[in-house]
Amino acid sequence: MVFKVQDMTGYDVTYSDITYEEKAAGWVEGVYYPRQAKREQGERFVEKQGDVFKIHSRVWQEIEETGYGIYYYEETTQMSGKLSGSDYLLKAVLTNPTDKPYNCHIRVNGIPKAESVTVNPSEEKSVTVSLCLTDGNFTLTFVTAALGDIHDQVLEGDVFLKSVEIVPQPVRQKRSVPRIYLVSDSTVQSYEKHFYPQTGWGQVFCQFFKNGERFKEYAPENCTYSQARVYELPEVVIENRSIGGRSAKSFYEEGKLDQVLEEICPEDYMFVQFAHNDATAIRPNRYIPAEDFPFYLQRYIDACRRRGAHCVFVTPVTMRVLEEDGSNRLCFAGYREQMLKMGKEQNIPVLDLGKRSTDYLNRIGSEESKSLYLWLEEGDYPQGAYASGVSDKAHLQEYGAKVYADMVAGLIQEYNADGQLDVLKELVVPKPVGEIEKPVRRGSGAGMAGVCEQDAVTGFVVQEISIENGRGSFLLNWNPVEHAVAYHVYAKKKDDLTFEVVKTVTKEEKEAAATLPFAAEAGILWQYYVTAVFANGSEGHASRAAEVDLT
Repeated sequence: MVFKVQDMTGYDVTYSDITYEEKAAGWVEGVYYPRQAKREQGERFVEKQGDVFKIHSRVWQEIEETGYGIYYYEETTQMSGKLSGSDYLLKAVLTNPTDKPYNCHIRVNGIPKAESVTVNPSEEKSVTVSLCLTDGNFTLTFVTAALGDIHDQVLEGDVFLKSVEIVPQPVRQKRSVPRIYLVSDSTVQSYEKHFYPQTGWGQVFCQFFKNGERFKEYAPENCTYSQARVYELPEVVIENRSIGGRSAKSFYEEGKLDQVLEEICPEDYMFVQFAHNDATAIRPNRYIPAEDFPFYLQRYIDACRRRGAHCVFVTPVTMRVLEEDGSNRLCFAGYREQMLKMGKEQNIPVLDLGKRSTDYLNRIGSEESKSLYLWLEEGDYPQGAYASGVSDKAHLQEYGAKVYADMVAGLIQEYNADGQLDVLKELVVPKPVGEIEKPVRRGSGAGMAGVCEQDAVTGFVVQEISIENGRGSFLLNWNPVEHAVAYHVYAKKKDDLTFEVVKTVTKEEKEAAATLPFAAEAGILWQYYVTAVFANGSEGHASRAAEVDLT
């Protein structure tokens, strides 16, 4: 096999055999531990056949018992190396000397870059993917089967690799107008009109810059998910690449950071705000304990530095979580502290939105704080996703998004440490909070139409639907019912006749996390509803049914 790196000499490729001999440890004290890879130097899965490498692999999928954690285990030989640049194209030539077609997928740095490649008999196929570096190291695997075909069985097969060429991309130049990439979760994400008044602060951030009313909004060209939006102003461009349900870990592992790295230029800015999903142990693919948070944040720092861009940490906007004395809790404190510590040690600007938002909620009081979050009565917004109302302590409505976006602008203006934000300081225009228009309740707030019983679940909504590798995930939210000790969540396929209980949520679980994660088989239109369960075992009246479209 020809392995070539343009414009480099003395290049060595290391081959390592990856196996998973031990079963997953599973759930231990509320945290899920998947299988751990055993890595040994060698080429156990590789056979040289003339000028072609036949790479064998054995792959399977495991879904942990709650259905929220999906893991792919791939036993094969992995290629690795180190490069001095930042952005490359990887050109692989696959061939097929057999009499049957085969499917495969290609991972770069663990990220699926080509999820389904079919090579027919006697065919020679060239596949080109991007290779974006963070710390300079890279890994490559060529693995049997299309990723979407790996479900409930172990698959084995061969990939025939003729050559690999790594081509450095031209060094990008500084833009004439600075660009800010917002990299975060649902508290920053942009939303469609159907979800109004739900709004991420990144959706309105451009309004707190000079000429903020003159923005042009459109979808970025190099992005695979529809939530990403561009807000173009005369003197600055803001790209909101944030998407709900992601952590610093999953945003990287899904390749979403790579999509930013394929575009970011010297002197651009990457604003990084994570922790809401990182702290959720019930979602294993996203969870990162606070002590491991720096490992993933370092990828964002290194990626920016290699490209001459500015990495800026934004500590996570707080949630509406009340202490016993009525004050609002400083949420995600451990994650915030790691950001502050890394910022100080590595000269990374930190905008402490977490503390400022918490201080603000404590100043205005718990009742007034509802106006910032998705805390709506039925009828307030009779059209769209929240017609039945909602009690959501994490996500923001438009007013709250504007208040917090204004805080970020103010923190930029106040930043005086080292000049890294001086360009943006000249462009931001923070507003006094009193000048931000509060929402006007649109409906009657008369109660749940058609279901007026006091024991009925109201405000039942579906949020953040996503489909990944044949599995759908989403959030369910509903208003607490007085005296309920638990809740039954019912589901069925739309064409089935009967609903079945798919999960029982305790009162404590509901109080700890108003918005709860669920998972279901993709390719199906599901229907869900919720009932309250009381101490005597009786159930209250059902919520309205909501559809979860995973097709």
